[in-house]
Amino acid sequence: MKRKYVILLHLTFWILLLVNNLWNSMGRGVLSGHQSQPVDLQLFSRYLIMEIGFLLIPVFCFYSAYLLVAPQLIIKKSYARAALLAVCTYAFVTIFRYVMEYYFFIPVLNFDNYNGHPYSLSRYLINVFFVYFPSYFVYGLMYFFIEDWYKTRHRQQELEKEKAAAELTFLRSQLNPHFLFNSINDIYSLTYQQSEHAPAALLKLSEILRYMLREGREDTMPIQSEIKYLENVIELQRISTKGAVCINFNIEGYIGNQKIATLLLIAFVENAFKHGVLTDPGNPVEIGLMATNEEINFKVHNKKNRDQKDKTSGIGLNNVSRRLALMYPGTHNLTIDNQPEFYTVNLKLQLI
Repeated sequence: MKRKYVILLHLTFWILLLVNNLWNSMGRGVLSGHQSQPVDLQLFSRYLIMEIGFLLIPVFCFYSAYLLVAPQLIIKKSYARAALLAVCTYAFVTIFRYVMEYYFFIPVLNFDNYNGHPYSLSRYLINVFFVYFPSYFVYGLMYFFIEDWYKTRHRQQELEKEKAAAELTFLRSQLNPHFLFNSINDIYSLTYQQSEHAPAALLKLSEILRYMLREGREDTMPIQSEIKYLENVIELQRISTKGAVCINFNIEGYIGNQKIATLLLIAFVENAFKHGVLTDPGNPVEIGLMATNEEINFKVHNKKNRDQKDKTSGIGLNNVSRRLALMYPGTHNLTIDNQPEFYTVNLKLQLI
């Protein structure tokens, strides 16, 4: 909450308390001579001055606890200094009330709070200790504690958001060079072999990079854009292998204005390209996307390549798992079925 609104809230509370006390005092006719005369401006002024004087006591108790004692007690853990400040507040409030009532209220306002009965300073000490300190002084401590807890929690939430945003940016930055490295290697091979497919592959790569550099910076994108990106990647794979790959990409359901985290699905496809058998017509790479307006089911199934020297899964799947945890907490289900011959990834995701 902005500081000006906090100040306004405090002022509103004390003004309402003043009005309530003023109304009660006038209703009971506590000032001398009130019962025998109507309330005029002079009498109202006496009531107002009296209630302002009494209001200063809880105000001082509250803000002394809030601004002086609580920071020492809760933040700095300086218990001795906090205790000293509390004692000073207690002494000041007691003396202030004693002087105000005996040397201002009685002679100036003609108001005797105790109807002529002598009231010693020790009785004031007891009254302040058992009336004002258990209430307004404690309220000041509680208010500071709640405010400090809220600010700390708010800071933690902001830090977590900033950390998550930075981590997502870092994860996406890892995905792009990973794919770029693989694609350049494929195109280099085509160029080295002086293949006629090299220009088409290079053109397809430029389209993919255009998506990465422009749209890929956004946190989410329309699902149509992600599908087009996957189609370009698959087509690039076909070109780089001269059409030898066997890949089935099936799309079912409703494809509309749904949005999905940018560059989320490519890691599953790249993993299949890297570790799967791509040229077996009897066991093609199966990529399936089933979409509704609220969720998608994305599945990649491939036969394992036993001749693959690189047995590691790379950074792709680790990154996408972390991104799912950050962007879709509790709204996704990622299952991996790692069989001796086949590898299947199934992602169920509630769309943003």
